[in-house]
Amino acid sequence: MNTKLTGDIAEQATILKFLELGWGVSKPVGDRLPYDLIADVGGSLIKLQVKSAWFNSHDQNFCIDVRRTKTNRKQMIRSLYTDQDFDFALVYLPEIRIFYVFPVKVFIGFGSTLSLVESDKRQRKPKSANYRENFELISLWAASKAISM
Repeated sequence: MNTKLTGDIAEQATILKFLELGWGVSKPVGDRLPYDLIADVGGSLIKLQVKSAWFNSHDQNFCIDVRRTKTNRKQMIRSLYTDQDFDFALVYLPEIRIFYVFPVKVFIGFGSTLSLVESDKRQRKPKSANYRENFELISLWAASKAISM
């Protein structure tokens, strides 16, 4: 599978998850914006960046590039996101159908690559475990945004 197809699958999985949660979701036209989807959670609009992780069999973890990638026929340009680009990053692990829900400031704090460990053999819980399937972060953020309006 190419990266466009894996990205499409991750976006569709996100749309399904949001519909199951009872949230509205919209997809902007084109791919020139720094976010992929817009969620409507209780009347608050939330910009989402959706990423699909790949399994690194050597390290036995899931990996994701936390940078923006633009390509054309001649070159690939990578740049860092800012905290103004989106509100949450959703990282989808397609092999096990799990989401990680990262607030933008947490996501951009990882630098260039993020590794997610999905093994029960770890001695201690990784920091990323706080974001595993934690859609409540979006609900709480939407509620606080609605109060401040």
